[in-house]
Amino acid sequence: MEYRGHTIVLFIAIGLVLAVLAGCASDVRKDRSGFSALDHYNFGLNWLASNELQRAEVSFQRTLELDDSFGDAYTQLGLIYYILYERETNIGGNREAISKYYNQSYNCLRNGLKYNSKNPVAYTGIARLQIINRQFDGAVANLLKARELTTPDNISTDAVICYELGNCYLAQGRRQEALAEYKNYLQLIPDGAERANIENLIRELEEQLEKKPGK
Repeated sequence: MEYRGHTIVLFIAIGLVLAVLAGCASDVRKDRSGFSALDHYNFGLNWLASNELQRAEVSFQRTLELDDSFGDAYTQLGLIYYILYERETNIGGNREAISKYYNQSYNCLRNGLKYNSKNPVAYTGIARLQIINRQFDGAVANLLKARELTTPDNISTDAVICYELGNCYLAQGRRQEALAEYKNYLQLIPDGAERANIENLIRELEEQLEKKPGK
């Protein structure tokens, strides 16, 4: 069994998990309309929840114009560019656009961690970019770091971590660990977007692990 890649479905959800963390928006500057960096950040979250990526992108960019150290705004932009990267890749789009979105996602997520090193979503995003390049050791390290930082109400983020850890372990031939992570995913969100795919993976892994060596 080989690593099968991943979809963008889960990633959209984790972009909305974290509200503004303490200390993320200390800048009190406001734009001409009287909106602060925090206001624009919240506008961006609302647009992202409606899958209005272009409008969300503009809101997060305006956040950073008012406060260029707003870590979570960088992270949200990183998520948006990742989604755009995936979409462009899935339709076999322009290579230049694919490369641009990948680099934008990576740079934004790194800035997100620079200004807020305790955001698990940023670590998860970096890990997914590493998975694209089959850098599974680094991805596992970042996913485990993300897991350390999640809280009990970060169910969607935890589910993504389980899913991607399962994918990494599967790619590394660590089938028992992959099986455990896929099962953890189903425990967290039994009706999640990847349910059918993961149930199939679990069945295949269990069958393989039940076989005796040499058979």
